[in-house]
Amino acid sequence: MKRIMLFASAMMLLAALHAEEIKYYNKSWAEIKARAKKEHKYIFIDCYTDWCGWCKVMDKETMVQPEIVNTLNGKFVPVKMDMEHGEGILMAMKYHVTGFPSFLVFDENGRYVYQSAGYQKLPEFSKMLSEATDKSKQISAPGYSASLEMNYPLFYKNAFAGNGKRTFPPAAEVEKWLSDQKDLKNEVSWAVISRFAGDAKYAGYFLEHLDEYRNLYGKVGVNDKLNSLLGQQLEAIMKSKDDGAFEVLLQSIDKYMGADAVMSRVYCSIAYYKATENWPKYVAAAGEYISRQGVDNASYINTICWDIYEKCEDKDAIANACKWMKDVVDKEGEYAYLDTYAALLHKSGDDNAALTWAEQAVEKGKAGGKDVKGTEELITKIKSGK
Repeated sequence: MKRIMLFASAMMLLAALHAEEIKYYNKSWAEIKARAKKEHKYIFIDCYTDWCGWCKVMDKETMVQPEIVNTLNGKFVPVKMDMEHGEGILMAMKYHVTGFPSFLVFDENGRYVYQSAGYQKLPEFSKMLSEATDKSKQISAPGYSASLEMNYPLFYKNAFAGNGKRTFPPAAEVEKWLSDQKDLKNEVSWAVISRFAGDAKYAGYFLEHLDEYRNLYGKVGVNDKLNSLLGQQLEAIMKSKDDGAFEVLLQSIDKYMGADAVMSRVYCSIAYYKATENWPKYVAAAGEYISRQGVDNASYINTICWDIYEKCEDKDAIANACKWMKDVVDKEGEYAYLDTYAALLHKSGDDNAALTWAEQAVEKGKAGGKDVKGTEELITKIKSGK
């Protein structure tokens, strides 16, 4: 009887541990701040929408990990907030949340101190939560007021309406509103500039006062706007394939991006040299990215290597891509990565290894319900000696 009781107790304990989950405190913003102050905890807001697929993936895969559950329940007041309803809309407008999933962190006094965005697996998300509570890595943004209710223009509010209901203003309406403002650095003006301003006049004003905006609203949000402006320029240059204009863009990056200039140059170079099909420089830029960032962003590395497989015949480039994908598949053996690695090995001439990895890819893909037709065709090609 004792053994039976001990076994039952153990099963109950295991069930309780398994059932442990994030204790979201989905109350009003005032109640959330009051609880954080009382418990001396940070506030963590999981910003989502009901149509966000990656939000659902994170809920199922990342947010159930014991390490994450324990951290959020222990150090934070965790909140899950729909950015298209109630105070979620106000939160999205105030902190310029336009991509999902996004994550906002506030200190116990309700002061905005950290922001992150995008789907994240356990290692990246755990690192992000650690950084969010590290004062040396937090955002200083004294330009944001304590209130969620701000006097935004109607066109700004309309841009944060629910999915399918959003409307965006013509450039002339934005320019007219900005021209009527006495202070282009206050919180509402910054919101409008951040979301819309792309014309020469107000983009120029933003660049001229870049450091002031950073001091008021933090480097992260301001650099997002800066990257948007530089991205618009890059898109036009990629279409024109103007090497001279691209060099000018790189100089602008050096001028405005500060400590982030190096990686910004790398990203732009990868995009530009792909567009111009300058594969030696493309591979060089990709190599610099990997030497600085490693292969943690497996999806991005996979895209780079697949481009090399499809469009590049340079043997050294293919050999480098094989090395990069080997590091990826050793770390993350997902079907798509195995497939890319096998294809590159075949292109490099190493058909024995290519066949082995292609067969592993098919096995992995079928187990995950993937369409493996392309990999099976690769196997047929390898076996036929083509």
